[in-house]
Amino acid sequence: MKVGVAFGISELANPKAFEKKVSEFLTSLAKDFDVVGGFMLSSKADFKEAKDEVNFNEVDAIVLYPLTGGTEGFLKEFFVFRRPTVVFGDPFNNSLASGIEIREYLRERLVPSTLVKGMDELKAALLAYEDSLETLEPFLRMRLGLIGRVSPWLVNERFELPYTKISLKKFYLYYERTSDEDGWKAVEEIFEKASEIREPDREAMTKAGRIYLAIEAIIKDYRLDGFTIGCFDLIGKLKATPCLALAMFNARGIPAGCEGELNSLLGMYIVRKYFEMPVFMGNVADFGSDYILIAHCTAPLLWRYRLRSHFESGLGVGVDVEFPKGKASLFKLRGRRAVVAGVEVAGNEHSENRCRTQVKVRIEDAPEFLDGTLGNHHILAYVDSEELADLLSELGFEVMLY
Repeated sequence: MKVGVAFGISELANPKAFEKKVSEFLTSLAKDFDVVGGFMLSSKADFKEAKDEVNFNEVDAIVLYPLTGGTEGFLKEFFVFRRPTVVFGDPFNNSLASGIEIREYLRERLVPSTLVKGMDELKAALLAYEDSLETLEPFLRMRLGLIGRVSPWLVNERFELPYTKISLKKFYLYYERTSDEDGWKAVEEIFEKASEIREPDREAMTKAGRIYLAIEAIIKDYRLDGFTIGCFDLIGKLKATPCLALAMFNARGIPAGCEGELNSLLGMYIVRKYFEMPVFMGNVADFGSDYILIAHCTAPLLWRYRLRSHFESGLGVGVDVEFPKGKASLFKLRGRRAVVAGVEVAGNEHSENRCRTQVKVRIEDAPEFLDGTLGNHHILAYVDSEELADLLSELGFEVMLY
């Protein structure tokens, strides 16, 4: 197991006073692991030098040892590598106090982190991470993209994980490289297979196809595992929405979220990567004592569907997808927290006063679930709720299972 190691000392401390402790620590660790690094840092500048010298992305785990207090500000920077981390603290020089602070910083960013104060504990924690790497790797190595901006009404959006930012200006450059002919070809089969077509005409479908092709090129060039897009910002310039494109990507197994929300995208990615099941991101549109209605204008095109316009704007191409009945999970992520409920997909509704795809799920005590949830957008997936909750816990979320 390859382990990257870094020590931290305050700028007020004398490095020579810690040389023996550092040497003994590295010697002991190297008996059982392939140790790289071993830097003694006292500033962010030192961190940058260490980063240039050793590629911590290639280690299996990282050990951070704050030898003194006052080291949190630069040791926390190791979160960018998104590697399982063991923080080592000892009872002297405010080492443990610093370690606790660093551990929580990492956990808030969903980097698996453990605090220990003995060498045997350290080695056991590293071996435990080695055993769980197969599960953790797809989560820690994911590449998510945000095209445009997070929609301003998502007032509870909080996302501390690294992601790739692609401006709408860049998106429009990709869009201009597409043609009407290619855009129509991309969606022609979807047009022909729809059970019903109401508002969209060929021009609207062609624009939707060009949006799809532009995003497809972005995914390839930026090597994205999934993306979300600030969709409403496209309406003014293109008089179109990406609803159909997102539906097509989600049908292909590429997580695609709307309104620029990264938390929902993360939930969609987790379901796709670990369960290989379709996912639906929707608004809570209605509820009763034993049901919740989830609605949005995009959903994976895997079942019978109608082509509609986007609900709020009346433009573009939205989809009304018929979801099959069956057991599923309804869940919400925000930051480090998650709420999960087992539900039963009961059917679909088709109100003209809601987003186009409307899925009704049965849930025990819906008002209690909504009282404890973390925001509006929820993810619906045909997966077992207990299995999902267990996975989320293993990935570092604090889970409330209903």
